[in-house]
Amino acid sequence: MTRWPLAGAVATFVSATGCMLGHGDFDRGLAPPVDGAVMIAVIGGAGGQGWAAPGTAAALTQVLDRARATGGRPVVVLPGDFSPHRRARGHDTAAAGPSPVVAAAIAPPPNVLIALAGLAERHHAHGPVAPTPTAVVRIDADGRGEILSRCESGACELVTTAAPGLVDLVALDLEPWRVPPPGGDAAQARVDSLLAAIAAAPGDTPRVLVLSLPVEGAHETGLGAQFGALATFHSLPPSLQRSIASGMFVGVIAGGERSLHVSPDLGGAIQRSVRTWLPAPMWQVVAGNASDPARGRIARRSAWRNGVGHLPPASSFRPGFAAVHVGTDGRVTIDLYIRRRVARRGERWQTHRTTVPLRPAPHPPVAGTRRLTPCLRCDDVPANERP
Repeated sequence: MTRWPLAGAVATFVSATGCMLGHGDFDRGLAPPVDGAVMIAVIGGAGGQGWAAPGTAAALTQVLDRARATGGRPVVVLPGDFSPHRRARGHDTAAAGPSPVVAAAIAPPPNVLIALAGLAERHHAHGPVAPTPTAVVRIDADGRGEILSRCESGACELVTTAAPGLVDLVALDLEPWRVPPPGGDAAQARVDSLLAAIAAAPGDTPRVLVLSLPVEGAHETGLGAQFGALATFHSLPPSLQRSIASGMFVGVIAGGERSLHVSPDLGGAIQRSVRTWLPAPMWQVVAGNASDPARGRIARRSAWRNGVGHLPPASSFRPGFAAVHVGTDGRVTIDLYIRRRVARRGERWQTHRTTVPLRPAPHPPVAGTRRLTPCLRCDDVPANERP
């Protein structure tokens, strides 16, 4: 083999693996808290007994303590895989005792705790945290939460007399939709009924969707993944698709992937997958790798295994968590905290910060597409439409 084919093969391997191992600008250290904002800590895969669990627990404690020291009342979201287990993506037996990441997230008890069932809860449903049912939680400017939804059997209603808050967290348990259990129709009926009640209620408070899987996955669950696309827009329940397409939500908080990534706007990804145009930008933050319980080889994190239909501006396969700061000034600041191992220096934490508006402006009107012509210099009007 000559020199240039070998160089081309190396370049192809680097481009196929390096692009999926993570990209984006990450600064050294843990970013300071945002003044005048309520912090929502997002820790997916918190129950994994991985090598990075103790370090993630220590960094999470530091971030939560900083928020409390500035007078904030942090909100904790566990978007799936918080039960004790060896691997968040496998079927191994559960490990004894809670994960240090879960212990750090719930001690001291947070003001608001939302925990959604994921793959680990489907196989190892035990631990110190119980899954949160489908509900709407209103967060005020002080970080206090109030449940607005009332669900009985397959019907839900909202408390319409509640005062406007800073943000509404709409937590939906979609596991009965993905894997229907015996008698699981009531769980899906609650989701449909709750979305209908939200659509009928006044929309004074911005709403953020909380799921165990992303609306549009970027890696092992996204479009083009090796083992099938689990997290795509067309895989959601029809009622949720209509709600997202109507502009009901300003953002998405999710887990379910062994990675961390943030997207300021999912409009392009949804257009590409199902040709649906959102009326306004909708951001998404995914944090599903708190402890890295199953470190794979490079091929597991490469373009050959993961989907490439949606590539967020910033992503990483390294262990860590995320924080969403909802400010009273109308801005949302999203931080991705990742942990890196540095040779002879131990570990090092890095942060990527993204800022998006809490109430985004609508997308500009989309112009009509031009009719395709069958050949060069042909008439734009087809023969059967000519006068």
